[in-house]
Amino acid sequence: MNPLQVRHVREALVRQFEEHIDLSDVDAKAPARHREQAFLSRALAAMAVQHLAGIGPAEAATAVIDGFDDWGIDAVAVSEDLPHVWLVQAKWSDTGNASLDQASALKFKQGFDLLLREEYARFNKRFQALADTVDRAFGEGDIKITLVVALLGRPVLADAVGFVLDQARQETEPMTDVKILGLKDFHDLVRAGVGEAKIDLTARLDGCASIPEPFKAYYGTMYAGEVAGWYDEHGDRLFAKNIRTSLGLTTVNRGITETLTRRPDHFWYFNNGITVLCDSVRRTAKFANAAGGPGDFVLTGATVVNGAQTVAAVHAGVRQAPDVAGVGRVWVRLISLEDCPEGFATEVTQATNTQNQVQARDYAALDERQARLRDDFALSLHKTYVYKRGDVDPSSDAGCSIVEAATALSCAHRNPELAMRAKQNQELLWEFGAHGSYHQLFGAQPSAYRVWRSVLVLRAALAHLKVGENLREGRAAQVAEHGDLLIVHLVMQMIGSEPMDEQHQDWDRVIRQVPALTDAALDWLIHHFDAEYPTNSALVTFKHPQKCRQLVSLTLESIRSGRSRPDLPAEYRPAPKETERKAAAVVVIVNSGRVPDGSPVEFRPVTGAERKALLPWIAEDPRRGQATWVNDRRHPLLWAADRKQYSPTGLTMQMLKAAPGEPPRAVQGTTRWFIPSLGSLAGIADEIRSTESE
Repeated sequence: MNPLQVRHVREALVRQFEEHIDLSDVDAKAPARHREQAFLSRALAAMAVQHLAGIGPAEAATAVIDGFDDWGIDAVAVSEDLPHVWLVQAKWSDTGNASLDQASALKFKQGFDLLLREEYARFNKRFQALADTVDRAFGEGDIKITLVVALLGRPVLADAVGFVLDQARQETEPMTDVKILGLKDFHDLVRAGVGEAKIDLTARLDGCASIPEPFKAYYGTMYAGEVAGWYDEHGDRLFAKNIRTSLGLTTVNRGITETLTRRPDHFWYFNNGITVLCDSVRRTAKFANAAGGPGDFVLTGATVVNGAQTVAAVHAGVRQAPDVAGVGRVWVRLISLEDCPEGFATEVTQATNTQNQVQARDYAALDERQARLRDDFALSLHKTYVYKRGDVDPSSDAGCSIVEAATALSCAHRNPELAMRAKQNQELLWEFGAHGSYHQLFGAQPSAYRVWRSVLVLRAALAHLKVGENLREGRAAQVAEHGDLLIVHLVMQMIGSEPMDEQHQDWDRVIRQVPALTDAALDWLIHHFDAEYPTNSALVTFKHPQKCRQLVSLTLESIRSGRSRPDLPAEYRPAPKETERKAAAVVVIVNSGRVPDGSPVEFRPVTGAERKALLPWIAEDPRRGQATWVNDRRHPLLWAADRKQYSPTGLTMQMLKAAPGEPPRAVQGTTRWFIPSLGSLAGIADEIRSTESE
């Protein structure tokens, strides 16, 4: 590999990240080379995050979690707007020959699996600062996850390594992809400046025309295949100065791709095109005298500031059907910044991206059935039904919006896939066509009674799940979170025999049944989820149509059989008090002598409620999440915040009382306090017991 490129990257890493990368866990007495290698590996992970997530060096450094209990993940970055999560495994090499071995790939996948199962407490304190952000992103139905391998070497993986990562991708598709960055990628970023990667392009505009003043610009059409070639070569770097990169799979983007692959000759009429800002635009001599004809251009420092979704969707269409889609025409504007005043580029970017965009939902407002439903709500129920975006939604007792109505009707439909779509991405509710969600929900005009009563069931079931969220842990909590609309679907199917369209139907009686039906649906769904997919994460499983149909079928069969609700594992419920065996965990550890006095102990929340209450509070004073081990059978934790000794449960309860939020409930403290690289106190005690019993 090129030693000059390695030197350039090394110098850039030191220049950008020396003040930001945390090396506090690296032994200060370790050889200087050991500390340097740790820094360079972590800084490389930070540079990858900075580039992919479009953030600054300081924020990128906080994404680095490398160290004990990182489970093969060196950095975690989140964009909540998209939402998108990047998980990075980085390998540095002084010689530019870094590679990823199979063992590292397997550990990377293991860490990914732990995150999908929301076992956040297994990760170190650096990750804990990010856990709530990651959890919120995972809660979004249209989450995208990218596994990033950052190598200071060739961006090539051995077959065995590629197999591991491809398996991770296939198990979680379509939400996961894999990206490999190599030495050349990092050197390109260093040359251009990370976050401001300059790109040079060539473009041929047909029907070319120009605007000479006040600022030079050109416009015309390009073949879709040429635009796709830009994305092939440069990817999301094309959008370095845009307000967002490609949003991936959305209804609009799918529509763009579908038009291009099925009716490429219509594409120009249906699409607004793209705007490219350039440091300079130079027209070549070729075709220069052909007025209104083609024009060849060299674009220096080019970035697409409007039309990122169009470019990415065009690229997808050309990949699917290159011969058909490639001949579609894309409207393109080229704007030169050579003689523009300072700030003009930002103004163009903001203006072209803040004009009111027509969303797929807006087309539903053109459907006369929505107007009839509004009138039916007013005349039959004396309530308000809002179906135009921009109108103020009514209060909960005064009516509902089209979004809430569509979500409720999705759950009420006999096909569970509609509830899945509503959970995954609300844009999918507005898919038109015979097989689109909108036609299935509103195609046969629903009455105001049916819509409103479905909404009431939706609200009652979700409210009951919310009330019980502090009573669930582990996989039970994950099923309730990621399968909530599927649970509402199950409840709707169980009350399906009720006449929803009859005016005088006693619906209050039905609503009173919803809490019990919700509990039954949840418990049976958890039971069958554990039985059918014991090692799968709920996040992944509840995005899979076939698996959801199977689980719904099994759950309904169990409920309708009249059998008693299943007993769920004890670890799915918060323990009201520690059992005798668990209460002895500290005694077991002290008696074994396994943990020496002075060992650092970290607090790691287990439930979402604990994360929300405690992580911001701990961030205010990191000592609140730290303790030192003392071999004392009653009070083994010396809390860094007040230098007093506590039992694990006593200290956890003390923290919950001190932090703002809901009143604390009983917790098992030994599952919340961890010794880095050894595990939780409860886990350490279990390991000691198992060893002693052999």
